[in-house]
Amino acid sequence: MNITIVCEGFSRFSLRLQPWLRVYEMSKRLVANKNVVTILSNKIPRCPDIERIDGILIYRIEDITWAPLIRKKHLLKSIGDCKPDIIVWYGTPLSSIYLTQLKSIEKPIIWDIDSELHDLKLFKQVSILEMLHPHHGFLWQKIAIALLPKVIVKCVANSSIIEKLIVPSRSLKSSLCRIGVKPEKVAIVPSTIEKAAFCFDIDCRKKQESKRALGFAADRFVATFLGSPCALRGADTAILGMPAIIEESGNVDLVVLSRRSLEDSNSESYHLRNEESHLVKLTKRLKMQKHVRIIPGILGKTDLALYMSASDAIVLPFKLVLSEPPVCILEAMSMGKVVVTTNLKALSEIVDDRRGMLIEPRRHLELAQSLLFLAKHPEHLHYLGKNANEYVITLPDWEQVASQFMDVLYDSVKTGELQE
Repeated sequence: MNITIVCEGFSRFSLRLQPWLRVYEMSKRLVANKNVVTILSNKIPRCPDIERIDGILIYRIEDITWAPLIRKKHLLKSIGDCKPDIIVWYGTPLSSIYLTQLKSIEKPIIWDIDSELHDLKLFKQVSILEMLHPHHGFLWQKIAIALLPKVIVKCVANSSIIEKLIVPSRSLKSSLCRIGVKPEKVAIVPSTIEKAAFCFDIDCRKKQESKRALGFAADRFVATFLGSPCALRGADTAILGMPAIIEESGNVDLVVLSRRSLEDSNSESYHLRNEESHLVKLTKRLKMQKHVRIIPGILGKTDLALYMSASDAIVLPFKLVLSEPPVCILEAMSMGKVVVTTNLKALSEIVDDRRGMLIEPRRHLELAQSLLFLAKHPEHLHYLGKNANEYVITLPDWEQVASQFMDVLYDSVKTGELQE
């Protein structure tokens, strides 16, 4: 089968992040099963216009989703030149204003949606400064989704243009069905992780040894934030909660593993360094330097494993989830770590009160109380961590997920042939 995938931002530098990790893992396995996979993406600095990654052919063309109301002849021609049996469009609900242009190709189209149908009240948890930050341009896409009349999404999803919608979670399917999308048109194909690379035994002695190796006392409670210092991920919320924690208990430390852009020479990396600098200044302003460590850069697997082993809890107080599910949550849970995150739709499906803790976005005092509770109740910490680990073990692996994905593609191609 010849499969053409349209996915913006796909490059060697994005393969460890969602949604590109999902596209990459699926595509690799499609190729391994004797399918021909071509990814059409946008032009990216320092990336060739044509390249292969693990047998996946990638063509980069001019902006795919720029100026949505203008007919994209170059995109349509590029898709046609690939001679696809089926087209997979990765995107958001906003893609509904582009997909109607693909009708002329007369091939089955799968619409893989990776983010929620936001409404404007969600943005109460985002400040004006965060909206205006030059690195947060993607936030305006989310605002556009919130402003987009849901009837457009419903009509396009239910039309004959779209053979099937694929979503990664039950909550996203429920959101689509609530606006009138036919349930039978929506298939849930979850994302997962390479569990063998992350699952570790829950060993208290190993945790204490890791703490000593990093300069912590063995009895310290270590909470760790990991990921981009982008303010929308909530690292500032974690730091703001530290004074309240230290006022009640001086036995808690916060580690911020501040991963910048995977490509260190682009504008995104520049803005992320500025956001990281803001976290350093915030820590100094709150006089929390003795209790907050900010570790910049991308850690190697050995160092990352050491920090994760030393951690008692992982704090990920997202203000907004850009693409679900955040892989870092599943990775942390696979290690038996208690995740404290925010009560957003995609997250509350993964983390509940049996295997983690949920707070409201921007509520740093609520985060502080959650960490204090865990620090004072080690038995509950162990209970939640064990349940988290067991939950991830039950998830399908990438082979099983790819098999589900391929079933949707094959069924769609057969349906299209029957209709012809």
